[in-house]
Amino acid sequence: MRGRWLLFKTQHSQLKRQIEQAFLQPSRQNQAVVPAKFAAGIVVKEREVFGGRILTADSGSPLPQHVILLHGGAYTMQGIASHREIMEALIQQANLRISYVDYPLVPEATVDQTVVFALNAYDYLRAQYPDDRFYLMGDSAGGGLALTVLQQLRAHHKTLPAGSILISPWTDLSMMNPDLQTAAQRDPYLPLETLKQIGYQYAGDHPVTDPLVSPIYGSFDDLGPILLYYGTNELLHADDQRLLQKLREATGTPYAAHEMHAMLHDYLLWLKLPESKRTLKAIKQFILTDELK
Repeated sequence: MRGRWLLFKTQHSQLKRQIEQAFLQPSRQNQAVVPAKFAAGIVVKEREVFGGRILTADSGSPLPQHVILLHGGAYTMQGIASHREIMEALIQQANLRISYVDYPLVPEATVDQTVVFALNAYDYLRAQYPDDRFYLMGDSAGGGLALTVLQQLRAHHKTLPAGSILISPWTDLSMMNPDLQTAAQRDPYLPLETLKQIGYQYAGDHPVTDPLVSPIYGSFDDLGPILLYYGTNELLHADDQRLLQKLREATGTPYAAHEMHAMLHDYLLWLKLPESKRTLKAIKQFILTDELK
């Protein structure tokens, strides 16, 4: 299965309508990322802290590299089976330790609760595993949240992770970029108007252009190394281009960006794609070597 085939299939399906319904009526009974679902041989530790949940998984004797995973789902959905499968692949193929952060979601929470929880989770994990070398990884909304966390850590003069991996990050929740209207017609996955609605819900009492909500409006200086992947056929492609320009102009933020031809938003969730396998291999290499390519 290749990316072009997936694009064709999703263009001729009801995927966008299904995603819209999932965003607007999110389940809170999701059991995709729970200890019982992990592959045999993976050691899982689950804790309920700060009003949310953190699940840490590893081989039992992992390398010191420790990935903090901030999952996507438009700030409304919990992680799905693909997030667990990404965790399993990184553990089984590279012997990394992975912590999944189950942060507060819309409509029960807004940016204030979500960002505070993510920052508390970061501090908590650093205290729990003082000898580990930490990396942030986020897809879609989780990628945007990862950027917000980086900006907040810098603002409070806290230790940054050794590097960050962003997959199709959602960086501007205002959805005001006029290019999105055109992109929406070729993206078979993301519903523009629904995301705009959710963005304002997530913002709560903040302007939707507050960098706390939409990190694209913040400073990108001194955020540490960033590895960025996004697809040409996703709704957010124009905003990905804006993010890339921000990274080019920043100081103290080395980066490598990969624009994946004909790929959908958050394509890494389809792990069987050859493009996803190559991306995951590059992510592992970055984490193990700290080399941006």
